[in-house]
Amino acid sequence: MLISDILSEVFEYLDDRDEILGSPNPKTFSNLFSCLLVNSHWCESVIPILWRHPFHRCHKRGGKFLIQTLLSCLNDSERQQLYNDGVYVPGGKYDLPVYNYPNFLKHLDYYEMISFVKNWCKFYLEDDSDESVSAILRSILKLFVSRSTRLNTLSIRSSNCEEKYMLLAEPGICSLIKPLKNLNINCYSIDRLKIAENCPKVNLLGALIRQCQHLNTIRINNLSVNDGSSMLVAKKLATLIEQQRGLKRLILSRCKTFANIIIPSLEKQKHALRHVGFRGVDFEGCCKWDTLKSCSKLERLDIVDCYNITNSMISPLLNSNHKNFKNLKRVGIYDCLPIRISDKLESWAYKIDCRQRQHC
Repeated sequence: MLISDILSEVFEYLDDRDEILGSPNPKTFSNLFSCLLVNSHWCESVIPILWRHPFHRCHKRGGKFLIQTLLSCLNDSERQQLYNDGVYVPGGKYDLPVYNYPNFLKHLDYYEMISFVKNWCKFYLEDDSDESVSAILRSILKLFVSRSTRLNTLSIRSSNCEEKYMLLAEPGICSLIKPLKNLNINCYSIDRLKIAENCPKVNLLGALIRQCQHLNTIRINNLSVNDGSSMLVAKKLATLIEQQRGLKRLILSRCKTFANIIIPSLEKQKHALRHVGFRGVDFEGCCKWDTLKSCSKLERLDIVDCYNITNSMISPLLNSNHKNFKNLKRVGIYDCLPIRISDKLESWAYKIDCRQRQHC
């Protein structure tokens, strides 16, 4: 085995450990970043790892330098296009990148990218107007396309900047999101006071429905505002789920409304779903869980910190036989309300667990 292969395995182990824990560890990033300075072998091995998820790893102070590095990858014609849009990006021989950084990108946190671009514009241009920010965003997204970036994961959050999100749907850019396998949608902004007006806009979801039909995983977080606009968003999310050609995982977290709209959409994925998770979900007004019962290939089911669950809802699970869930290997039922319903679900989960032990 070559030295570079061994180094890559060590660095991948560090990065995979963060993935298992669920969030990047700042120490891991710092350690990997330090490896860049050891020698060329170490640098070549660690660069692809650091750059596949750069926006989520980088803190805000370093964000503007991340954007500066990406802009240094622009060729003369791409810089000229920015100049035509009223944005001057100076270049020089010392700015030329050593690596094709955009080619390493696999995970894009678009909310963070917008934030970093704003910081860059404010610091370097002293102009963080919508026009300048949009021009830089468009240029970087086109850079990703032209440098053969193949995204695996896209994370979007609520924002009042719909026009910036809709850049993802532009003709010269939309090919970037077509091969996506994982989509994370957070339906709130950091400013909780504006939560009612900050759900992902319907136009963006419509674009995702048209472009992204091969997703393996969809995560929906914080769908919590019960109004007409949010209901329309929930219906679009349900359509997004239905349009997938083989969705394997759906995670619904901290959603206080519209579970009655999302759950029925799983019917279209009943022969594909392997993992369904509900965490902090309010099931008030939800229908029976016949859809879950019909998921013949389901291997994992998590119901955690959920409430307003009724006997009627869970009856399809309790009345199921071993043929309905023959592939189910792991069931996690924790801290659900009301307690009597949670006890019934936990008893059912125990039976599933016992059955698996017998097969082992």
